[in-house]
Amino acid sequence: MIVMAQSKNFHSLSPVPEKFGKLIHAHRASQALFTAVDLGIFDTFSKSSTPLFAEDISKRVSSNLDATTRLLDSLVSLELLEKTDQNGSWQYNNSKIASDFLTSTSPESLVDFITVEREKVVPMFCNLTSAIREGKSQWIRTFGKTSEELWKGLYDNKEATIRFMGAMHSSSLQGCYAVAEAFDLSEFTSCCDLGGAVGAMAYALCHHNPQMKITVCEQPIVVKYAPHFKPSSEDCPNQGNVSFLTGDFIEDDLPKADLYVISRTLHNWSDEKVDLILSKVFDSLPSGGGLLVCEQILQDDKSGPENALLQSLNMLLLCEGRERSFTEYQQLLEKHGFVDFQAKQVSFYMDGILSRKA
Repeated sequence: MIVMAQSKNFHSLSPVPEKFGKLIHAHRASQALFTAVDLGIFDTFSKSSTPLFAEDISKRVSSNLDATTRLLDSLVSLELLEKTDQNGSWQYNNSKIASDFLTSTSPESLVDFITVEREKVVPMFCNLTSAIREGKSQWIRTFGKTSEELWKGLYDNKEATIRFMGAMHSSSLQGCYAVAEAFDLSEFTSCCDLGGAVGAMAYALCHHNPQMKITVCEQPIVVKYAPHFKPSSEDCPNQGNVSFLTGDFIEDDLPKADLYVISRTLHNWSDEKVDLILSKVFDSLPSGGGLLVCEQILQDDKSGPENALLQSLNMLLLCEGRERSFTEYQQLLEKHGFVDFQAKQVSFYMDGILSRKA
């Protein structure tokens, strides 16, 4: 049976709220960004000493002129490019946002992260309906392979591996430095960053805590490529305080430390696996030692923040993990004997919870 929508008098039609309209079309904006990155448009502007006409860009990236002009104007409306009138013709250039985050040579570049988002995350979100129905990750439905098979293929390719690690590194930098600055960790002299990737959090911690020696415990493939992401001595004068150790923090004994850090890791796991990790950390800590958990923290009523809630859906798609509220983390930590909780929401991508072993 076909159910017809009830008609309304034309004069009583509700206006579509602007925010709702933008939500429906949000994928168009992100796709315009992805396409510009894929074509190298922001890098093309970065390499030029002067603003460029649409004709210049079209020739340099080998694209259709009319289509390129439409894309450039769309990027201007998104505040990723700027345009100026030059005797009746328009010239374009990168905005500050684009110069900071969308050029490959910028130290704050998110180009690798955007590429991974486009290639892996966007296709996964096309299967969100299946994930909601099944409560399972969607690697096989999306790519025809398990996550293990895909990771193996990735790690067999040096260029792809470095690009993926760069994506994770660049997307966490701002959050790591914000968290490291937000907490007073001056009493701790030894730290172990469990699953700390190529060192974003470790270098942030040593920047703000010159007294601290930090060991990053990671998989062999990550440790192998970590030197690619080592900051300069000018950017991080205490970089010598950071070292890397090959290990499996779930299977192996943990290196001794008076502060453990677990950053963007617990959200990968079920409560049962989180319990195993927290139990090992608690047993390894001295009395008075600390644990700093760095994740996106949901509000207790799960009404926000928007980015953290959408990230929780992302974790369902990727690994059947989840984001949690402060109360949920506190309950998990208290179960293992942790006390003296401090929670701080500090950045778009990362928040922090500091607790102690009594």
